[in-house]
Amino acid sequence: MKSIFVLLVLSLAWIPVNGQDFTKQKEVAQGVIKHFEGGETNQIYALFDSTMRASITADKLNEIWKSLPSQFGNYLGSGDAVTFEAQGMKVINTFMDFEKADLDLRLAFNEKNEISGLFFLPAQKRK
Repeated sequence: MKSIFVLLVLSLAWIPVNGQDFTKQKEVAQGVIKHFEGGETNQIYALFDSTMRASITADKLNEIWKSLPSQFGNYLGSGDAVTFEAQGMKVINTFMDFEKADLDLRLAFNEKNEISGLFFLPAQKRK
């Protein structure tokens, strides 16, 4: 099976933002992780904007989540979040700890706080 890292590819220049309030987006990101942990991908799907809903189904999202342990080992938990802004969207990278390799769950939010992008990426080193 092909490795799946990205659900939706966006060509965005990611720029760190100082002073922005990302409280709501961080809460949603933690909720998304809890929904993944609980197998509740329908709850995640409900947070998507129309473009994301047209790009992927809740069932496919569940398949991708379930495929991660075969590639990265068992999921062990999540950690800190790093915030960014890109083309008017707020972006959260949340660290995810797996046995074999760590990932970042990247969520991009539009102005309505809907999820406009969801990615599983190799974890970035934290400072």
